[in-house]
Amino acid sequence: MPLLIDGHNLIGSGSIPDISLADEDDEARLVARLRIWRSKAADRITVVFDHGITGGRSIGLSGAGVNVIFARNPQDADELIRRRLRSAGKGLILVSNDAELRRDAAAAEVEVWRSDEFVQRMQTKPRKKDATVQTQEAGAESHVNLSDREVDQWLRMFDKAKKPHKKK
Repeated sequence: MPLLIDGHNLIGSGSIPDISLADEDDEARLVARLRIWRSKAADRITVVFDHGITGGRSIGLSGAGVNVIFARNPQDADELIRRRLRSAGKGLILVSNDAELRRDAAAAEVEVWRSDEFVQRMQTKPRKKDATVQTQEAGAESHVNLSDREVDQWLRMFDKAKKPHKKK
């Protein structure tokens, strides 16, 4: 299902403990996380951030199924989200804790997830018939289990890549 995310609202909610509004790279860090989540669970993601320098779509941050839009000022961000809600296609989900945006989404018959609900859903892996199982976020594994055969394949591949240096 396509997601419409109120970016700074999600960051400011504290639902993602290692990303904070105090971090000057908060937008880039959130977008990186959204790309990981999108690859596992979501259809398309559009994230709208408050106060961009120029406003509009960020070519540098957009990609991998995540469309990033900066509003010229904080008030414009909510209006950009409202416009998208009014023209929403079937199945759109708004991610925001903002009470006014949540009311506007309900009026447009758009499903709404609170920030903590969104993060929880992105950290669970869907199974058949809506059963879920908790999984670690990609890249957070403390170890990887490989069979002996897989280890041998990796060793052969990297061994072939090694080229001995000849001394002259």
